[in-house]
Amino acid sequence: MQHTKSLLAAAALLTLAGAASAQSTEFTWYGRIDLGLESTSDGDVSRIMASNFGSRLGIKGEHKLSADLSAIFQVETGIAPDDTANSKAFANRNSFVGLKTAAAGTVLAGTYDMPLKALEGTSGGLWGQGDLIEILVHGKGSRVAIGNATFQNVHTRKTNVLHYVSPKLANAVVAKLAYSPDEAKTTALNKTVFGASVEYNDGMFNGGVAIENQKDANGAGLAMKGTKFTLGTNLGAFTAGVAMSKLDNSAGRETSNLVVTGTYALNSALVLKASLGKSGESASGANDGIKGMAFEANYALDKQVAVYGFVTKLTNDAAARGTLVASDNFPAITGPNAGKDPRALGVGVRYSF
Repeated sequence: MQHTKSLLAAAALLTLAGAASAQSTEFTWYGRIDLGLESTSDGDVSRIMASNFGSRLGIKGEHKLSADLSAIFQVETGIAPDDTANSKAFANRNSFVGLKTAAAGTVLAGTYDMPLKALEGTSGGLWGQGDLIEILVHGKGSRVAIGNATFQNVHTRKTNVLHYVSPKLANAVVAKLAYSPDEAKTTALNKTVFGASVEYNDGMFNGGVAIENQKDANGAGLAMKGTKFTLGTNLGAFTAGVAMSKLDNSAGRETSNLVVTGTYALNSALVLKASLGKSGESASGANDGIKGMAFEANYALDKQVAVYGFVTKLTNDAAARGTLVASDNFPAITGPNAGKDPRALGVGVRYSF
């Protein structure tokens, strides 16, 4: 009997110790469901689409190791509530483990947005199909536009990455470094990826520069290089920003790209947004430039739920195949369809939790 009591006492102590350990780690479930109804055209065929715009589900946590040192983790997955076939592999979005300190910054390992992708300031922010930065500045449109040419985009959420974020310096400046090694080593070519950025944001003015270099991005030993600049201001009810990039595949294809964005809050609930942009020709006489415009009205029902409407249109030069990319099923422009002008008019509901 005494032995049994001792075992029960030990089990109780282990349970309490486990509970105390669990309580020292703060867990948060979070996510976003963003669905809409669109009237779309790829330039040839018009259709009505029920669309998913980057819905996701995640869990994150922080474990205090000392007054200034914490261990952190996050696991985030893209989901498609309207069509589960489009739900992504587990942990396909930013998912990592890391250490952070107020004095030295944060180090992460896992899957994470490269600094060039993350640099935005007040140059973005449109929802639904309105994100022209992805299409134009990050190169998703020009990648498709020049067909079989060896041109890759630098919209990169990189796997197997080591990522460092500095502490905020002078209460306004943050630097980032990211490195992904060539783990596969399937050839003698070097396929590592390197990225870095420096961003200034004092609350009213923001700006930054980012670079990315993908070694042997096209399989011919040539690097895909990207440079991005942002500049903007936040004046309370009004924000404005510009994002510019130059993307170079080291094989005679290079684009210069620009997106300008403005937002205006009519009141605490209703915000109007607009973006205009273009992607230049990839080579002289290529005739594969893209222009884009997007407009949005966003009405917040409360801090978590908003309804919004948008209209977006791309204008492709005769050899360009840029298409809208925000929804899961928007059709690609391929084959003989170059020069078409895809568009979307839609409404959506975003619930963030």
